[in-house]
Amino acid sequence: MTELSRIYIMANQFPLPTPPSDFVSSIPSSGDPLPPPPIETPPTPPGYTPPPAVASAATKPPVASSPFKFVAPVIIGLVVVGVVIFVASKFFSGSSTTPATQSASGGTKTPEKKITLNYWGLWETPAIVKPVIDAFESANPDIKVNYQQQSYQDYQDRLMTNITGTNPPDIARIHATWLPIFIKNLLPAPANTISVTELQTNFYPIAASSVIAGNQVYGVPVNTDGLVLFVNSNILKQKNLQAPTTWEDLTSGAKALTERDPATGKITRAGVALGNTSNVAHWADIVSLMMMQAGVNLLAPNSKSVGEVLSFYTNFAAPGNYWDETLPNSISAFANEKVAMIFSPLWRIGEIQTINPNLNWQAVKAPQLPAVEPTNWASTWVEIVPKTSSHPQEAWKFVSYLASAKTQQLLFETALKERGSAQVPTNKAAASAVSANPLAGALIGSLTSAKTFYTAGDTRDSSTALNSRLIKYLEDAVNATAKRQESTKIIETLNLGFNQVLSQYRLANPLPTPTP
Repeated sequence: MTELSRIYIMANQFPLPTPPSDFVSSIPSSGDPLPPPPIETPPTPPGYTPPPAVASAATKPPVASSPFKFVAPVIIGLVVVGVVIFVASKFFSGSSTTPATQSASGGTKTPEKKITLNYWGLWETPAIVKPVIDAFESANPDIKVNYQQQSYQDYQDRLMTNITGTNPPDIARIHATWLPIFIKNLLPAPANTISVTELQTNFYPIAASSVIAGNQVYGVPVNTDGLVLFVNSNILKQKNLQAPTTWEDLTSGAKALTERDPATGKITRAGVALGNTSNVAHWADIVSLMMMQAGVNLLAPNSKSVGEVLSFYTNFAAPGNYWDETLPNSISAFANEKVAMIFSPLWRIGEIQTINPNLNWQAVKAPQLPAVEPTNWASTWVEIVPKTSSHPQEAWKFVSYLASAKTQQLLFETALKERGSAQVPTNKAAASAVSANPLAGALIGSLTSAKTFYTAGDTRDSSTALNSRLIKYLEDAVNATAKRQESTKIIETLNLGFNQVLSQYRLANPLPTPTP
C-alpha cells in the first residue's frame, strides 16, 4: 500500500479537528473594564476654620430723602448697558469662526476638541487606508484617525510594550493566533458596538471564531488570507492537464510535469514545490492543512496519521521525485517557470507579478482528500482595542465601522488598485461582491470550510512566542521524517513539544512528565 493510499484510509478514522474557537474560548475572559473612579469633593484641610464675616463699617444715620430720587438715573443706566451688550454680542458672534453654543444656564460654552485616535497598522500603506479613514471622518467630524503603518520588525514585542506602558495606540492590528498572548490587555467590544451575533451572522465562521472568547468580541477581522494552489496555465496546457482537485490528481500531475536534464538527471522544471522546509514557502501552513484534512487534532498530534502525513509530504522531495533543495525558493521558482504548481497565500501575488508580469497563471482551491468533508486553511488579521486606549468608546466605534461590508469592499478595491493584489474581506457580503476577481475567487470559495491553528506561518511573531515555538517542533518533525528516522519517536517528540507550548497558554492540559 502506498503512502498516499494510507493517508486516504487514515483520514476516515479520525474526526475533523475542533474549530479554533474552542481553543481561544478556553482562555479565561479578563472581565469587563473597571468603571472610572467617582469624582469626589476634596476634604477640608485639617485645622481649617472659615474666616469670620467682615463687619460692615459704621455709618451715619441716613438723611431722609425722596424714595424716587434715583429712579431715573437707574433706568437710563440699564438702557445704556443693554444696548452695549446687544451690540457687542452681535459683533463677536459675526466675527467668530466657531460659534459658541448656549448653555443650560444661559451662558456660552466652548465647543469640544476633536478626538484623535492613534491606529497602528501593519501591511496596508497610508494610501490604501486613506479612503476608508476619510469616509469615517466625514461621518464623524469630531473624530480624527491617525494611521501609523508599523514595521513588522519586532512588531509583536513593541506592541505589547506599548499597550502595557504609557503610550498605547487606541487601535492596533494583531494576528488572530496572537489572541491568547494579548487577550488580558484587550478591551472587549462595548454593548453598543459589534456583537457576537453580528459576527456569527455576517462573517465567515473562521473569522468570527477567531475573535470570540467567553461570549465577548475581542476584535474585528477586516480581511483574511489562506492557502490556494497557484498553477502555471501554459505548462498544464502543454501536458493537456487540468488543475488538480484531489491530492491524487496533484501527485500524478506533479509526476507528469516534472522535467529533468537527460545527462545529469537534475530537475530542470519541477512539478510541484512540496517536501521540505528549506525552500518551500509556507510549508508550515501546508503541513498543518494536510494534517487537518487527515483528521489530526493539532492540540494533541499523537495519532498514527501524523506519521502518514509527514511521510506523504516529504515524499514529494525524495530523490527522483518532483522537488529538491537545489531549486530556488518556491515563490521565485514559480514566477520564473521553474515549477508548475505551488501553494501560496494571496499576498504573494504582487511579488510574483513583479518578477514576471507576463506569467499566465491561475489560482484554484487547495486539493482535498476523497470521501471526507472539505477542509481549507485561513490566516486572519484582526483590529483590536487595548484596555489602555485613551478613547476606548470612539476606538470601538471605528473598529466596528471596519466590520461593515461597504468598508471592507472599499479596502479591497483600494488595495487592488494600489498594489495589484488584496486580501479578501471577512464580511461575507463584501467577499461576495469581489468574488469575481480571478485570483481572489479561489480563496473566497474555500472560506466556508476554512480552519486555522497556531502554526500559521509568516505572522512575524517573536521567536519565543506561541507560533514560532510550535513551528520549530513541526520543522524538526518534517526534517526527521525526511531523514527516515523512527516515526513513533518523531510523533512522540512532536506531541510532547506541542503540549509543552500550548499548556503554557492554557490551550491544552499539561501531559505528565515521562518517566526515564
